[in-house]
Amino acid sequence: MIAREIPKSTLLILAFSLFCSGFQVLSAQNLVQNPSFEEIVKCPKDFGSFEQDVLYWTCPTEGSTDYFNGCSTKMDINRNFAGVQEPFEGDAYAGFYAYGPKEYREYLGGELSERMVKGKKYIISTRISLSEKSTYGIGEFGFLFSDKAISLKTTRSIDYDVMVQGKVAKYVRAPNSKYYANKDKWMEIKVNYIAKGGERFLTFGNFKSNSKTKMIKTGENLKNSAYYYIDMISVVKGSQSFNKNEIYVLEGLNFDHDNIQIKDESLKKLKLLVEYLKENPSLILTINGHTDSKGDKDYNRELSAKRAKTVGKFLIDNGLSPFRIAWNGYGASKPIMANKTEEGREKNRRVEFIISKRNREFYASGVFEDDDNE
Repeated sequence: MIAREIPKSTLLILAFSLFCSGFQVLSAQNLVQNPSFEEIVKCPKDFGSFEQDVLYWTCPTEGSTDYFNGCSTKMDINRNFAGVQEPFEGDAYAGFYAYGPKEYREYLGGELSERMVKGKKYIISTRISLSEKSTYGIGEFGFLFSDKAISLKTTRSIDYDVMVQGKVAKYVRAPNSKYYANKDKWMEIKVNYIAKGGERFLTFGNFKSNSKTKMIKTGENLKNSAYYYIDMISVVKGSQSFNKNEIYVLEGLNFDHDNIQIKDESLKKLKLLVEYLKENPSLILTINGHTDSKGDKDYNRELSAKRAKTVGKFLIDNGLSPFRIAWNGYGASKPIMANKTEEGREKNRRVEFIISKRNREFYASGVFEDDDNE
């Protein structure tokens, strides 16, 4: 890369911009060190040299994660053993097998510039692209956050349940409303995370076993595997923003079968929504519950309404005014996928929300008024 001298007039404009928006710049600081893998020890010459070549990054297992850089011939960014892809940013990216025969996996392990603060919200994101020669695209990715760097002597998948139950790390699942199967463009993965406090390391990859990994066939190469390029991993403090009048699915909001009790692991996601609405008092919320087509139609409508109402009650119990919240139950009348498969039914069993601008006529009828009659 050729260094260019920046004109003094440009420097003055930059300085003025930073002065005027200093707090915004600081709040958007990426805590991931070497986020797009540009800082290196040496140019990659062979497969599996990611940990040896890239500063601040490791391989959490014995899986041999790869490193691609424009300085290399064998591990070039323009054409390599897995295909062709331009970097999302800079002159480099990483590559790993997110799915392989006999549970084979590769992961990325990164270090943050500071430890996470307990109770603070962080926005985690990265860009991935499925390699041209991959047989499969998968729908399963996630992040582990830990106090210490993870180092396991295995080439198999890391069981996130074991990590969480053993209090080794906290797990955040990436949205999987679709398969990550684009071989031409970079796809964004973005999640929210509430820190337990003290986390300094992240691990990224597929933490599901082969039998639990959702896949779609995309080709006939690379040993029946799914190989992905990864670029620009980001961890920043800040608030999630939502577009007005747009439908959002509460990903990961789970209920037990035929039950309206919200599972504990879903509560943190709702607390993020509470925080956002408290920060934006002029906005109101409509919650819509949906079920799959199994069971009686009237019963499903009632069940979906009760689940939506349960979400509304949680928001109100955590400080939101009932006059800002409305709820509806649609049963199985508005599917987003066919109910013929378990995957389709799972997607249809959902709770959605819509954020809009408050108006004088808005009133959340029903959330609490009928409680005494239950």
